[in-house]
Amino acid sequence: MRLGLVIYSFKEARGDAYALMDLAAASGLRGVEFPPEDSLPAATLEECGRARAHACQRSLGIVADGGPIEEAALRRWIPQAAALGAPVLRVIVSRILGGNRREMHGGWRAHLERARDALTAVRPLAEAHDVTIAVENHQDIASDELLWLCEAVGGRHIGITFDTGSALAVGESPLGFARRVKPMVRNVHLKDYHVFLSPTGYRLSTCAIGDGVVDFPSLFDLFADQPDLPMSIELGARQARHVELLAEDWWTDYPPRRVPDLLEVLRAVLPRARPVGEDYRIPHERGAPAAELRAYELAEFERSVAYLKRVTA
Repeated sequence: MRLGLVIYSFKEARGDAYALMDLAAASGLRGVEFPPEDSLPAATLEECGRARAHACQRSLGIVADGGPIEEAALRRWIPQAAALGAPVLRVIVSRILGGNRREMHGGWRAHLERARDALTAVRPLAEAHDVTIAVENHQDIASDELLWLCEAVGGRHIGITFDTGSALAVGESPLGFARRVKPMVRNVHLKDYHVFLSPTGYRLSTCAIGDGVVDFPSLFDLFADQPDLPMSIELGARQARHVELLAEDWWTDYPPRRVPDLLEVLRAVLPRARPVGEDYRIPHERGAPAAELRAYELAEFERSVAYLKRVTA
């Protein structure tokens, strides 16, 4: 596998794309992921070319990062990704967090169909630039829906960014989600969570890779036949996500879920879950000083790198 680093791993300790590349190379990683429009001095194709040369000098691969699926934005991002030498462009369906579709007021399916239409419209551009658009399970979309979206768009330039931790936000286990979408996975975000039980479900609180509930050795075994698959550390989510799957209305707009699939996520979560009432807040949620937050983020990153090197050796 090709271990890398996503720029969203940092908030207080975040630099630009060049600082990210230098940190990844110094840490013995082989790739980076960043959005050209937010992390380069300019989002021009010339600047993307300079970033590409910077990465090549450090033997780093690049995944380009985009945002929510919109046709106009995709028409900017795809040429930028090509100029970066990035074979994959990661995008998201929505900004929903914690699997909470209630805020869509019944409009989730229509939203998915608009995403399908936008992706279909830019498919020829992605093919012309040889850039694969990889839609992430960004705490909002279930595995069956992701597969439907990819199949509806069609072609070889549509795929999935699988986020290991975000599967928990839609009531699926990381391993079960991965098994279902594996044929379409083109990029992986490595994320882990501590799980804190609540009266209506559970909260996901970010932590270093290997410290939480995600079974990374089994996931790495699952993807062992894809040695060039980008798999990047992403230590985002500086605010806990509340997954209220015990509340009936939380399931609004979700496709039917089989009981064995629900049991699968409970088996992943319950053995290592923290009890109701225990403080789930990390320093960011406690209002710690900036210097403390920066040190916390860097220490979390260093622990994650050490763990991944140990389990993938």
